[in-house]
Amino acid sequence: MVLLCLFAWLFAGCSPRGKHPVNEVPSPDKTVIEMIPAPGLEDAPVIAPLADAWSRIDPKEDGWDSEALSEAVGGKLKKLAGMIKDSLVTGYSSLEELVDADYTASPLRAQHLKTIHLGTTFAVYRGMPEDSPLDGIAEQVRHLVAVFNRPGPLHVALKLYRIRSNTGFVSAQVLVQVSGMTDKGRRQMNSEWDTSWKVQHEEPRLVGIKVLSYEEVSYFSERGETLFVDSTASVLGDTEAYKKQLLRSTDYWRSRTARDFGLDVVANHGLAVGDVNGDGLEDMYICQQGGLPNRLFVRNPDGTMRDITGKSATGWLDYCASALILDFDNDGDRDLAVSQDFKILFMDNLGGERFELALGQSTHAQTFSICAADFDLDGDLDLFLCGYNPAANRAESGALGEPLPYHDAQNGGRNMLLRNDGNWDFVDVTGAVGLDQNNNRFSFAASWEDYDNDGDPDLYVANDYGRNNLYRNDGGRFTDVAAQLGIEDMSAGMSVSWADFNRDGILDLYISNMFSAAGNRITYQRQFKPDAGDELLAGYRRHARGNSLFEGKPGGKFSDVSLSAGVTMGRWAWGSRFADLNNDGWQDLVVANGFITAPDTGDL
Repeated sequence: MVLLCLFAWLFAGCSPRGKHPVNEVPSPDKTVIEMIPAPGLEDAPVIAPLADAWSRIDPKEDGWDSEALSEAVGGKLKKLAGMIKDSLVTGYSSLEELVDADYTASPLRAQHLKTIHLGTTFAVYRGMPEDSPLDGIAEQVRHLVAVFNRPGPLHVALKLYRIRSNTGFVSAQVLVQVSGMTDKGRRQMNSEWDTSWKVQHEEPRLVGIKVLSYEEVSYFSERGETLFVDSTASVLGDTEAYKKQLLRSTDYWRSRTARDFGLDVVANHGLAVGDVNGDGLEDMYICQQGGLPNRLFVRNPDGTMRDITGKSATGWLDYCASALILDFDNDGDRDLAVSQDFKILFMDNLGGERFELALGQSTHAQTFSICAADFDLDGDLDLFLCGYNPAANRAESGALGEPLPYHDAQNGGRNMLLRNDGNWDFVDVTGAVGLDQNNNRFSFAASWEDYDNDGDPDLYVANDYGRNNLYRNDGGRFTDVAAQLGIEDMSAGMSVSWADFNRDGILDLYISNMFSAAGNRITYQRQFKPDAGDELLAGYRRHARGNSLFEGKPGGKFSDVSLSAGVTMGRWAWGSRFADLNNDGWQDLVVANGFITAPDTGDL
């Protein structure tokens, strides 16, 4: 409460002894403001309340010139992306304003490509552009986009993720994506550039672009359709819940709902799919923020859905993160398990489309996700709960409940394993079966799989802010073998998926993390943690690297093939899943990513 009062005072823009009006905030460039001097302190300057904050916002004030350069170069790259995107319509002349007089140009697109994969729907080609001079950046971009010879918008994304500076010059590595329509369908270019910039008076001018890698992906579709089509409106559009609730943004509900209900701007809410009414069609249960009811939609034969939340009695208003639709009481119909803040709820399916609460049980932590398996092979489903934030009254919650240390936090909430003893009797056996080993992380997601082919399900747990766990199941007793097998994946774990991606008969493992361009830039600067050893620095860099793919090997071992497989850059990856998207017999990867993207329409 003291901190809340302090922040309220600071952002009111006043000082107890100042003469500024309450609604006036000092400008960013004023570090000292005029004050009414106290007796004996006439010559002592007083620092404005926000002066320290302003200095920390400006990277140059904090000794991080590389981040200031990154911001300046990033602004130019954003302009360049816009110019490339519009070049087929507006032409190429405006590109010259970004480049230096000494700019040298060579092709950005490879003419001779090697076929890496050729299927009925997709083809992948790779190669490197020829090292031949071109007549300026206009010719360079014209050559790059010439393949897009069908009407339609270009998508262009340039993401700076590494920067090096020398006196007057900057080198910035950039991830590149360009996609659009060709006469054979959609095509996407994936490339990496090493861009060179001359910096004079803080104004970067592009000197040259060196292509480090180049790939093209084609999706064969002469009519221009995509592999996937957004069908949300056609499926849910007739329901009032979709029109009046689901279409509204988090910001909309934050301005209308008390925070005490559990409405959070950085929300973590999932959904469950399963046939709740036994008609052979998959239905959907959606978890929502506190103050908004969870929703149960059942599927109609025509593919649309109808909202039966009220009839089913499943519209919980508390903060709910995840759910499962499974048969927990072995009576032949699908029941519902819901993680509700610091509780787990089991709802018995009464037949038809009605549920009733069979059991509500407190948990040791705020449960972010749940997964089920018959770990003891007794014929019924048991439930594992991923604990994230610990209960406020627990000692391990730490200072303000923040993960400590950030890259290897061990003050998270405890996970729980609930053994199903039948008749809606679930017993906490976490400690009894060995799952209290390393049970102090911020666990985001988990997945059961018999990775060692011994007949019982093992458990991988993805943890935010640090190391993951692989609990090997040996007859109902668990041992954490992640460190032993080299798959702790010290990063920001947010999802887990198992599959045999290379079809060698051995299961492989994919974990979604967080690809951070800022983290990749900062952790490679010399002033970052200068006293840290190589191992600690490697840990920080690994934390920002992105997603991880571990190839299963004979004997239950794993090999990290993330970089060679090219699967690390999944952006801010909340979820991931192996799936054969194009029905060619090979397991593909789909990654759900993103963060807050809504425009800020508010004001201090």
